[in-house]
Amino acid sequence: MSWKQRIPGVFEVTPGDEESQEDRNWAQAQIEGSIAISGIPLETQVTHRLSTWQDRDPSHKDWWSTIRGWLPEAISEPFLALIGTPGTGKTHLALALGWEWLERGKTVLYYHVTGLLNALRDGYRRSGETDYSHIIAFAQNCSLLILDDLGAEKETEWATEQLDYIIDYRYEHRKPLIVTSNLALDKLPPRVSDRLREGCIIHLRGESFRRSKRYKSDETDKP
Repeated sequence: MSWKQRIPGVFEVTPGDEESQEDRNWAQAQIEGSIAISGIPLETQVTHRLSTWQDRDPSHKDWWSTIRGWLPEAISEPFLALIGTPGTGKTHLALALGWEWLERGKTVLYYHVTGLLNALRDGYRRSGETDYSHIIAFAQNCSLLILDDLGAEKETEWATEQLDYIIDYRYEHRKPLIVTSNLALDKLPPRVSDRLREGCIIHLRGESFRRSKRYKSDETDKP
């Protein structure tokens, strides 16, 4: 088993051919530590998996194999954009892939884009460059970054600059990134859109799962 430092204090494990029980314990500790700092809601470890995906997109056969193969040892394009209207399962798929990466010993960081920008503002206000730069460094260097609901944030020059700084770094260093958005790519900031176009783009279609679930609930409640 070998260890590689991703950023100061954050390590990633690569299992060897023959592992002892101690190696397995260390590997499990590494995974648990990565989960703790990933930002992924713990309850989604069961609910948001590739195995729990409910198909509502008639075109899924065109992209399902791409999703299932978008794993650390197999990806050819480091950027994946999941585009579609609300409720079509973009976040489900992004988190499902996040769990797959975590369970392979990789470091993952998940943020709703508005939450990331708020964390950067709060980090700077709290202790100046220190907290701010740590968040930026992890977002740039973790094995997989997931930015959920890109385009929902309040668009300001500062916000666009921060997102561009992180995404451009990952683009230049070919570090995997998953983005979800309700907006078409041409509605996103031009530099971000250009970067995403060079990766894999999947358009999710079909009925909103949340709307369908509410409708079924309403039907059940009728006398």
